Amino acid sequence: MRDRFGREIDYMRISVIDSCNLNCYYCNPQDNNKNCQAINILSVKKVLCIVRAATRIGIMHFRLTGGEPLLHPQIDEMVSQIKKIPGVRSVSLTTNAVLLAQHAKQLKEAGIDSINVSLDTIDASEYEHITKNPLLHKVEHGIDAAIECGIRVKINVVLTPQTDVVALTRYASKKGTDIRFIEMMPVGEGHTNGVEPYEKVIGALLEVYGTPCHIDTENREEINLGYNNADNGPAEYYSFRGLDIRVGLIQAIHGKFCDTCNRIRVTADGRLMPCLGSSVTMDLVPDSCEFTDDLEKGFVIVQALKAAIKAKPGCHNFNDNAVTYTKTTETKNTETKTTELKAAEVNAARNMSRIGG
Repeated sequence: MRDRFGREIDYMRISVIDSCNLNCYYCNPQDNNKNCQAINILSVKKVLCIVRAATRIGIMHFRLTGGEPLLHPQIDEMVSQIKKIPGVRSVSLTTNAVLLAQHAKQLKEAGIDSINVSLDTIDASEYEHITKNPLLHKVEHGIDAAIECGIRVKINVVLTPQTDVVALTRYASKKGTDIRFIEMMPVGEGHTNGVEPYEKVIGALLEVYGTPCHIDTENREEINLGYNNADNGPAEYYSFRGLDIRVGLIQAIHGKFCDTCNRIRVTADGRLMPCLGSSVTMDLVPDSCEFTDDLEKGFVIVQALKAAIKAKPGCHNFNDNAVTYTKTTETKNTETKTTELKAAEVNAARNMSRIGG
């Protein structure tokens, strides 16, 4: 289905659980030791109902996220059941890989198409500083287990001023996995931690490997050489002499790619998010709805998806102070108070761990 700007929306990210077993400072800055206890979790039945409805309007690629999706008690079964739905072209997953070793074989058997591993450092002490957990060894074990099972793995790095680009790229090259460096979005703590991706990443690698070659992302055969499924994300890829992997940049701010955005999101509390760069969400299934059967419920979800795609903005407003939101609160005297908030202020107050980024 195309939105009002002509973009084909064929990719859905589903946050199946909003809890995590790590406490990365830019994602969950409250350092909540109880973060591992799920507040919201989507059942397999509900996810399957969402996916079936999504395929009816042309969405064919699905990524399961969190929180940490491997904390979902039925994640392997969920992948297996989604893969059986007609119209589904690919199912992938984004994980911190702490639990990946114990799930890799089952995910492979379930038919997972690819796994993205979030890994910001390969230094054990720095990893513990970022995540507040000494679990780097489990992450590395999980990556190895997935590769040994024949799963396509990519490493995702959220860029900070401290990111050791060369060390992470060498690690990815050793494992034979592509690596993507992601510009930190100005959400929550991210509004104070951003760096310019091209300068930091390409600048650092150029000194070691020489001038890069930009890979033509319009050439599907070139960008997916050796793979069975397409990259559905916004990464710009580069190759370097001496590296047999691709290095990707995902730049939400410095390389704004909104004009090619093809995705919509479902949050773990069952709401639709037309754009990650906006605090606007919509009901997937209104609480007041009562259904006689799954067919009727599917019809309601289809209508909600169509409405969300229609409401998808032309571009994000991460740092746009020209965009405002109206906040209404009640006073002690039961009077209502209306406050105009700038978009940049709203995004800075959001928490990445709750929006399934």
